[in-house]
Amino acid sequence: MPIDVPAPKTVQAGEPVTAEGWNTIVNAINASIQHINNSEASSLRVVVTNAGVTEARVTATRDDGVTFEAVAPVPPGTQYIFAGLNAGAYKIRAEAPGFSPAVVDVTAPSANPVEVSLTSSGSIMPDLFGLTLRGALLELKNRNIAVERVLDVVGRDVAPANPDPAFVGQPVLMQLPSAGTAIAPEGRAQLVVSAALEAEQAVEVPSLAGLTLAEAQKALENVGLKLGKAVNTAPR
Repeated sequence: MPIDVPAPKTVQAGEPVTAEGWNTIVNAINASIQHINNSEASSLRVVVTNAGVTEARVTATRDDGVTFEAVAPVPPGTQYIFAGLNAGAYKIRAEAPGFSPAVVDVTAPSANPVEVSLTSSGSIMPDLFGLTLRGALLELKNRNIAVERVLDVVGRDVAPANPDPAFVGQPVLMQLPSAGTAIAPEGRAQLVVSAALEAEQAVEVPSLAGLTLAEAQKALENVGLKLGKAVNTAPR
């Protein structure tokens, strides 16, 4: 606010100060203090109340169009800090992936944190750990979350749209993004599942005790086995 500067008036040594003159001095001092208080840069704290919002951008726009950006909190903190706002009216805008931006009017300084609530425009990533791939894909489909890629633990790609039957029952071990993260409509998820085990055919080895080499070979061939190199165990 502007300070009304009174007309300068001087007095000679020994002259009394009139009531009017004294009041002029007091009023000028009070106006100076008020001007300093109103001009002093102040802090403003903003809290985004939505659970799972970890990457919000918070700005404050002054009446003249100048915009300031808040310092994001360091986890586990939740307050976005404006450290140098002059006193006055501002529009606080908060935006985050998966949410529509929110704007609130505030006046700085404010003793209490300004709370901002965002409206979801996307989906929240569910906790898929331990679900079968079939169950995880169904859960993501129900939430309108597209799946970008599925891998098994050894790095083999699994087709998300039509996974091999050997993988549909395998558990989910990792997911990206993490559970509780807001996902924008264009966002996609990635999954890592356990490797599918391939059972090899097994046969029971028949007893070869007392058979000749030719008989043993024949007995093995009957069950689909081949005789390896014979080892002579007779004493020398």
